[in-house]
Amino acid sequence: MENIVTADLIQELRHKNDKPEGFEEYTNFSYYADDEYPAELIDKLRPNEHEVVRRYRRETYQPVFCEIFERMLNSLQKIQRSDGFIAKFPANENPRITDEETLEYYLTHNFGTQKNLMRWCFNVALKQYVIGANSQCVVWAREPESPTEYRKPFAMIIPTDKIMKVVDGEMLIWAKDSLYEYKETYEKYIKEPQREFYSIDREKWAKWRVGKYNKVELVEEKPMTLDVVPFFALGGVIEEEEWDEGYIEYQSRFKGILPWLNVATVEFSDLRAEITMHQNSTMWIYEDQQCPSCYGTGYVTRDNQKVKCTNTGCVNGHIPSSPFDIIRIRPAKENMGEAQAPTPPAGYVQKQTEIAKLQADRIEGYRYKALAAVNMQFLDVAPSAQSGVAKSYDRDETNNTFYGVATDIARIYEGIADLCARWRYSDMGADIQAMLPKVLIPNTFDVVGAGYLVEEMKMSKDSGINDAVLTQIEKEFIRKRFSDQPKLQKQLFDAYDLDPMSGMTEEEKALRVSNRGASKQDYIISNYITDFVRRAYEEDKEFANKTSEQKLVVLRKYADEKMKMVNTAAQIDIRNSNGNGSDDNGNGNE
Repeated sequence: MENIVTADLIQELRHKNDKPEGFEEYTNFSYYADDEYPAELIDKLRPNEHEVVRRYRRETYQPVFCEIFERMLNSLQKIQRSDGFIAKFPANENPRITDEETLEYYLTHNFGTQKNLMRWCFNVALKQYVIGANSQCVVWAREPESPTEYRKPFAMIIPTDKIMKVVDGEMLIWAKDSLYEYKETYEKYIKEPQREFYSIDREKWAKWRVGKYNKVELVEEKPMTLDVVPFFALGGVIEEEEWDEGYIEYQSRFKGILPWLNVATVEFSDLRAEITMHQNSTMWIYEDQQCPSCYGTGYVTRDNQKVKCTNTGCVNGHIPSSPFDIIRIRPAKENMGEAQAPTPPAGYVQKQTEIAKLQADRIEGYRYKALAAVNMQFLDVAPSAQSGVAKSYDRDETNNTFYGVATDIARIYEGIADLCARWRYSDMGADIQAMLPKVLIPNTFDVVGAGYLVEEMKMSKDSGINDAVLTQIEKEFIRKRFSDQPKLQKQLFDAYDLDPMSGMTEEEKALRVSNRGASKQDYIISNYITDFVRRAYEEDKEFANKTSEQKLVVLRKYADEKMKMVNTAAQIDIRNSNGNGSDDNGNGNE
């Protein structure tokens, strides 16, 4: 039968030297996702480099650009916190399935180690989805111990570097370990011999092993009881497809960061070497202290043979001085034509520091460009003056990127849910399609940090942008800064919405009142808006649910009370200034 895994097929694949689809992309991502040393980047670009320098690079390597990848993943986690991104399940209409055994309950309370499928998608699948679009997700279930129990399916991800052959929807073969490993001696990836393999097709799940005479043998198999083969690609952007062969090659949506991060990694390695050279200055010493054993020749005669000097301190016939030792200079023998020693007799070689500064600036620019390539430049915290790149943020483009990722995560979630439903309820003849969830995806995602909004507000104020637009930016800042304090959010929003002179300075408010463009009542409300709103929330628990006009009625009442208090205080001050509380007539009457 076509697309059925056999021992001969695996034996044939063992001897092929074809790398898995997307292998290069996967290994490049592994430099930043798994802290691997990028030997192919650093070593291969310098084939004539001295082995001492190459070893130094390897031993001192630090995965400093992994933090960019981690911050990118953390930002993508915000998708599950976005308003409207939820998995909606239909009501259970099958009387044979109890509430504790429904698909919804299983996927939200009992799915795998994470217990919740949505949590699994973001904690397990998200990273693999970013670095390996061609990785495969397999959903399998062991047979229950009792015939009355439901199967408990689970999901596992087969990384790209282990996949030997895949025919979409038909067959999947993978090795236990990574197929290729980078060899320094060959300076390339070499196929590693494998001993164990696994496969899934329409007939069975199987485990294979290399046995006698180096032949592949079947070790274990389990019959396929589903009407579909339970695996699918994590996916991303389709790069190439061959429908006749059941072949689709995907590309990660974040592949754009790799060229810039790779260049930054290579230059950072150079930068560290450059800084090390400047930190350890090269000292020069004028000396003519000959070795007493070889008399400056570097060789001695032993058993009538010329051999290297045996004095441990001798270097080519001379005894070098340490910069921490006292430097002894022999007087020049001028009668024998020797020149006088320079003054001072020692010093340090001056090195240029401009190249190190230039490299540091270039690397900061690469960091920004890597994030900008995937519309996540708002994660770059380096000052624009330092990076040499003007910061910009296109909200629409960022939303497009996050929407694409959210769509793929929803597809993975729904694909796993479909296979779990088939594993659990196909035997009982249930309507699988009627119980499947639908992941709702919002059109916009709240991903920008509060710090970026502060910069945006500052630039907006300096540019004289419209007050209404500035207010919306400030409201967005409030949402992010006080996301865990909904009551305080409402109070601050009311303070913005109910302030009749919002955004004005004290001088502008006073000028408007004097020109009769606003009343004293408006002036009082604007100056005391925060206190008034806080008082309203304390005195009336239903204040938040009132209409704007109803809220203004309350604030006007507070303003009138405040004006009476101010007027009364002013009258008392006038009387006190006239002496002993007397009135202006001086008759002693109150």
